[in-house]
This record gives sequence, C-alpha cells and structure tokens, in this order.
Amino acid sequence: MKPIGVLGRRCIATVLLLSGARCFAPPPLVTGDVPTAAKDLLEWYLGGRYQESESGRPVRLLPFTELVYGISDRQELTFETAGLSKDSHYGLADSVLGTKYVLLKETPARPGIAGSFELKLPTGDESRGLGTGEFDYDLRLRAQKTWDWFTAIGNLGYTFVTDPEFGGVTVNTENVWLITFGQEYQVARRTKLLSEIYFVSREEPSAHNRLAVNVGFKQKVLDNLTVHAAVGKSVREGNRGGPDLRIYAGLKWEFDAPWTRKKDRP
Repeated sequence: MKPIGVLGRRCIATVLLLSGARCFAPPPLVTGDVPTAAKDLLEWYLGGRYQESESGRPVRLLPFTELVYGISDRQELTFETAGLSKDSHYGLADSVLGTKYVLLKETPARPGIAGSFELKLPTGDESRGLGTGEFDYDLRLRAQKTWDWFTAIGNLGYTFVTDPEFGGVTVNTENVWLITFGQEYQVARRTKLLSEIYFVSREEPSAHNRLAVNVGFKQKVLDNLTVHAAVGKSVREGNRGGPDLRIYAGLKWEFDAPWTRKKDRP
C-alpha cells in the first residue's frame, strides 16, 4: 500500500469521526429503545449536533433529521440524513435507511426485546470528506424494562464497515462493536431525565476504543411534540477515543401519515 499523506490522513480521521459518532438510534441518546412508532404514525426528529474529537476537531450535523414510520404494531421503517459541516466544507452527509422489529413485547414479568438493521448510504461527497463512499451495515439487539418511574435500556450492536478508498488508496478499517446501557427517569408527568454509558470499538486500527457518557432530558410540550437534548463526553483519561464534547438538541413531532388520513375519509 502506498503512503496516504497528511491531507489524506486528516480526511480519513474526519470521516471516521463522522461515521463512528453518527446517531445509532433516534436522538438524543446513542442507546436505542425497543418500542416502535404506532402503526401508520410518523415521527419526525429535527435538530442539530455538535461533536469534537479527542483532538478537539469539531464536526457539526446541522440540520439532523430522521423520519420514522410505523408499518405495524411491531415494525417501523427509518430514514436519517443530515447536513455536515467540518473544516471549510458543508454538504449532505452519508444517510441511513433502517428498520426495527419487536421480537417480544414488554410485560410486567419480562423485558421487551427488539432487533434492528441499518444500511448506511454513501450520499456524502467523499472527495470533500463528507462521506466514505461505501455502504456499511449495522445490526443491533435491544432490551428494555420499566419499573414504575425508572426504565433501563440495553443495546448490543455490530457494524460491518466497508473499507473506504481515498485518492486510489484503500484504507483498512475494523468492524465496530457497540455496547450501551441507558436509563430514563420519569420525574414529572411530561418530563424525563436521561443518562447512558456506551462503548464503541475503534474503527481505525491505530485509534482508541470509545467509552463515553451522555445526560439529557425529554420534555413533552404538546401531546404530539417533544423537545429533547443531551450533552456528553469521553470518560477515558485524556478523552481517548473521544468525544471531547458531544451536544445534541432538537424536537420530535408525531403525526398521522397523510395517506392514512385520505384512506379514512368517507
């Protein structure tokens, strides 16, 4: 393999920061829940995310948006994309198409279990460092259980990462493990506090594994409108593996799919 050069290494590091730090689930946390959107209901997430690597280099997703559609009482479809700002470049980032299926619904005696699959689409411009130019595949197993005002959520995920190519040189990457443990605290009728700790294995052979935390909240403003936010950082010495800082703020709007309203008209 021929040498990549300083500019190429910077481009690779930025793209790996983007792909390794992307939302694995609807925001504001990295941990994904088990329940799906109700049948024929749309959930629209809109917000922005600011994240710094362990070296302090910023990456901004503005706007970030995700659309979730419930196709049954057990399955949903998702699509997410974002505008990506880094260095002096701005454009469309790589997008993600996915689905989630509830294997076991939660009962008073057992947790809910769900599985999800996500496909990263190479919609970002790799020549400007806005995408990898490759497809990645993510599988995740989720578990969730609520006791009165407290909810515990666990995720185990594995991402098959396709080696990207920069300047005609293929860059060796590693598949990524994800382990998360999230918590929700119902502190008021319309207010939840959030926390999580998560582990993401390195994607670049010379990089560090990530161990980080996030804390945040969800505030229901209307029956179908929620605002939420989270802030977090690495808990490793020297912020190894990043992020040095991660901030997300946005909203979630729930509404009936337009085609179902037409179908229900007399």
